Amino acid sequence: ISGEYWLDQAGTSDVGGELGVGRYHEHARNRLKASVLSIALKGQSALNPRHTLTYGINLQNEKIMDRSREWELRDSAGFSLPATGSELRMVYNLDSRHDLSSTRLSAFAQDAWKLSTSAGFLTVNAGLRLSYWSFNRELLLSPRLNIGFIPDKAPSWAIRFSTGLYYQSPFYKEYRMPVIDDKGNRTILLNSDIKSQRSFHLIAGTDYTFRALSRPFKLSGEIYYKALSSLVPYEIDNLKIVYSGLNESSGYAAGIDMKLFGQFVPGSDSWISFSLMKTSENLHGVKVPRPTDRRYSFGMFFTDYFPKFPRLKFALRGIFMDGLPSTAPRSTRDKGYFRMPAYKRVDIGLSYALLPELKEGESRSGFGRHIKSVWFGLDLFNLFDISNVASYYWVTDVNNIQYAVPNYLTRRQINLRLTIDF
Repeated sequence: ISGEYWLDQAGTSDVGGELGVGRYHEHARNRLKASVLSIALKGQSALNPRHTLTYGINLQNEKIMDRSREWELRDSAGFSLPATGSELRMVYNLDSRHDLSSTRLSAFAQDAWKLSTSAGFLTVNAGLRLSYWSFNRELLLSPRLNIGFIPDKAPSWAIRFSTGLYYQSPFYKEYRMPVIDDKGNRTILLNSDIKSQRSFHLIAGTDYTFRALSRPFKLSGEIYYKALSSLVPYEIDNLKIVYSGLNESSGYAAGIDMKLFGQFVPGSDSWISFSLMKTSENLHGVKVPRPTDRRYSFGMFFTDYFPKFPRLKFALRGIFMDGLPSTAPRSTRDKGYFRMPAYKRVDIGLSYALLPELKEGESRSGFGRHIKSVWFGLDLFNLFDISNVASYYWVTDVNNIQYAVPNYLTRRQINLRLTIDF
């Protein structure tokens, strides 16, 4: 990939306000081949009317071949970066050559217990998962517990609680560890001491069902806290995820989710959702937000028929959410970060029933008897033509000052669709 860019000011006193020109050349010859073969056995046994036991075992073999060679040449205002004055160096290069075969074994057992009491209906799911990976010789035990309760005196309410110890076993890219020599050359080594990322969950939630406007509604709420440890930090370079390859941070995630469902149109849910979340980690002794730290989010979807045109249906969707943290390439959040702009989008759509669904007792003749319904739709995506930022491409001048140039997502689009249900 080759390109060039222009800066209004090159940032040096030698050129003053003259135009600064930069060029870059990114080269990659990468090949990653992964073959994953797994065999599993799962079963379920009803011990008695109250207890149902679910169990299973899974054996998986992974064979991975990695051949990666990357380099980037960067020219800024006539200087190749980094400018040493004595030799030509690439601003970035990477080499990786690995062949790996490993085996994973996992097994689980779970008991679902149902009990009807004078206080209400109680369900309890308790289970244990065991896993082993030959690459790092890690043996893990993961207990889980889920409790649900519907009070007899308030059947419109459903209360639930869950907790457990969860592990996320790393796949290949997560334990690729870059080693940099004194000249900046990067070589990928595989970290055989890598451990699974761990999360201890505490989640409590409730559902409330009711009727309003002669229609069914449901209000759901959930609050959670997750203690995270043995994390493998990662950064996002444009749209590529780059892992550190080390278990070198710990953190947490906490938040609250709320959602209101309602059937303004029979058989079709409309909803409004609102979420607050905070997730951070201790990275190299500095508390920083995690790359997924989206602190707030609001969404809505509404659909209804036009009163005098029962075949015509209208839909509206809106999203407004916080921007994610972003860093410069080959840097980490503990050295500095900023947030992308908030994501904002509104979509509208119209649907017309060319062949509406049959009512009870009705029928069609000919080929039409095989078709349930036919809808023609017109959608306007990103109604307000907002330029939402997807990522950044970074350019650097001769003084090693970096500029973040945004890459934008698709703007307003018109979509036509024909939907046939059989």
